[in-house]
Amino acid sequence: MANIKFGTDGMRGIAYEQLTLDIAYRVGNALGRIIDGCRIAIGRDTRVSGEELSKALTDGLVAAGGSALDCKLMPTAGVSYITKKYGCDFGVVISASHNPPEYNGIKVFDSQGFKASESVEKKIQELIDESPIQKTAVGEVKEFEESQDEYAQFLIDKGADLSGMKILLDCSNGASVKIAPKVFKALGADVTALYTSEDGNLINADCGAVNAHLLADKAKGYDVTFAFDGDSDRLIALDGDGEIVDGDKNLLIIGKYLKERGELSANIVVGTSMTNLGIEKAIADLGADFVRVDVGDKYVMRKLVEEGGVLGGEGSGHTIMLNESATGDGVQTAVILAKIIKESGKTLSQLAKVEIYPQIIHSVTVKSKEKVLADKEVNKALQEWKTRLDGIGRIILRPSGTEQKIRVMVESTSNETNEECVNNLTNLIAKVE
Repeated sequence: MANIKFGTDGMRGIAYEQLTLDIAYRVGNALGRIIDGCRIAIGRDTRVSGEELSKALTDGLVAAGGSALDCKLMPTAGVSYITKKYGCDFGVVISASHNPPEYNGIKVFDSQGFKASESVEKKIQELIDESPIQKTAVGEVKEFEESQDEYAQFLIDKGADLSGMKILLDCSNGASVKIAPKVFKALGADVTALYTSEDGNLINADCGAVNAHLLADKAKGYDVTFAFDGDSDRLIALDGDGEIVDGDKNLLIIGKYLKERGELSANIVVGTSMTNLGIEKAIADLGADFVRVDVGDKYVMRKLVEEGGVLGGEGSGHTIMLNESATGDGVQTAVILAKIIKESGKTLSQLAKVEIYPQIIHSVTVKSKEKVLADKEVNKALQEWKTRLDGIGRIILRPSGTEQKIRVMVESTSNETNEECVNNLTNLIAKVE
């Protein structure tokens, strides 16, 4: 029945077309059937469709005898925090993260605030294809907007006195608009906050983490600029010169900080197949091991849990600190980075100094990801490039987990080689289409 499936970060699609109110209702109903008397915490970003999708999901849950704490506008990590703190069975976030305003999504967390396992997602997927149930004794929905203050205080407690620091925030017109400015002002920083509208038509629109490069001029004159995405689980920073400090460099800065304090559990940092080789070498220079997993913060999380580590992330801005939280948290990462800047007495550009391999990531919109990935000519070219780059770089060809796109990533010691490789592969992909 359902054409929409769980991907690398929950369900995601165009609201009302792919992610319908009926699907949301069925997901809520499924959660209520998985655990009798199920209790969830639910939050959302500012998207226009968010309120209706949230209501549909909770209606389905209540019909199955479950109940909900409605946190209203809340970052993804805030829902994770509240879920665990209040002993809920699941946490649910209605958000399409960094995607455009017309999209929306459903993310599910377990009782400990971790992303739901694939087995739970599979069970939900099975149940939404069945007829929803309606119990005679239904549950209830309780509004819990105070949760925003509780989450903000949790973040404030992680920080340091930032008096004297001048900080620019880009809240992406998303879930961080009520949280991030409050947190950094409470820590004593001189704060300027941009893109703080709650108009869901503006979420991620020429702003936020995916558009951080647009802040280059605005960032000059500030000690640091922090740009969040729509649900605030990503952070991209900019230094005082307007240069981007991405998730890869966050790993290095925070990894060094934890290593120096003897707090880098298992002596590992977990990245993905897309993490720059320069970061891998810099982590090794710290005397720590760098471990790669597939793209997706849930895979990073699983590896950390498996190995007993605490730090991992992605270049896109997901940074996971298991010693602090159960999921990636853009505002918390910003709080920790600001703390490191203040305590070290160094600028962000000094902290982020590392030799990065030239890298190009190009996304190609396709009709069939499976057809492209199975094409003989594409795979032949891919193997030839892997042979050519052996010892001097890497190439990755992978499907997007949330969009109808193929990602081509190449990095090497030569940007000219990178461009030649990307052009070659993207042309072949176009021929397949």
